[in-house]
Amino acid sequence: MAAESYQQSSATVQLEAGKNFIHTDVLPKPEDTILDLGCGTGELSAYLAELVGPREGNSNQFEGMGSEKFDIIFSNFVLHWIPEKSEAFRNMLNSLKPGGKVAIQYVDALPPLLVSSLEILNPETHEQLKNKLHLVKRDDVDLICTTAGFTVVRSYYARKTVNVYPSVESLLQWLVSTSQGVFDLQLVTQERIKLLLQKFGNPPFDFTANAFDCKLVAVKPKSSQTL
Repeated sequence: MAAESYQQSSATVQLEAGKNFIHTDVLPKPEDTILDLGCGTGELSAYLAELVGPREGNSNQFEGMGSEKFDIIFSNFVLHWIPEKSEAFRNMLNSLKPGGKVAIQYVDALPPLLVSSLEILNPETHEQLKNKLHLVKRDDVDLICTTAGFTVVRSYYARKTVNVYPSVESLLQWLVSTSQGVFDLQLVTQERIKLLLQKFGNPPFDFTANAFDCKLVAVKPKSSQTL
């Protein structure tokens, strides 16, 4: 059920954002060997396979680590879940061919409206979710990346193109799927739903305002030595 929920919500938010990122920043070429780091439902891996034929992995440990076998390491909304970011970037550097690149899309803060909805619907788990997320500001991620040995090519904020939930059910579905199981539907009472509607009005819920994604593209120098 959780995987189903994630796939449905991912299709409307993260999947489309991932496809856009591939075409604007990742820019894979035919025959590139790509690692999809944290492949989720596998839909973006399949999409990349149509373009070049990727290989998959996840977290800060993955098959091929240290092998300098990949042209691109792609990661879509995973970095903010990884606690040891320095280790992850070192592993990525050591897994790329010289001249290879990382293309990472992540968040460094939760949108205020989303935080409010979590506080209203699941106050008991709100702190647990905040502790499970490992949000690091974009400038600090850039520093971690360069310290690992990368050269940052592009790093910027981009407003989310869409972050709209057409119903209470779709918002709840997304909260369950995106919280890695922390958000508890059993704690969502009708009274809490009423409080949510009092604060935000009737659906659709549009969280697009003040919702930004971070995008990072960095290159491993051609003369880089593995660590």
